[in-house]
Amino acid sequence: MTLEVQYLKRADKFFTKNSHALSKEKSTQLIVKSIKKIVLKEDINIDVKQLKGSFKNYYRVRVGKIRILFELENNEVKIIAIVNDIDFRGDVYK
Repeated sequence: MTLEVQYLKRADKFFTKNSHALSKEKSTQLIVKSIKKIVLKEDINIDVKQLKGSFKNYYRVRVGKIRILFELENNEVKIIAIVNDIDFRGDVYK
């Protein structure tokens, strides 16, 4: 299984402004753990949920007051996680 994490421009912008709150490396580690929990059904202690409504294809990872939104594209063996947005909890769903 190959895993690739891609960050959109909005997510990269968050890292430059809020590097003290969450680093890109830590974010990637959290997304990898989330995918292991979702796809491989491993018992990992991480707060990840599938969103509802118009965000049905997305998942969110909670890290304190920060939310990481990502979607999975599953191409047989290769899994791509596209990080759409990272922001504080009041602003991420807008």
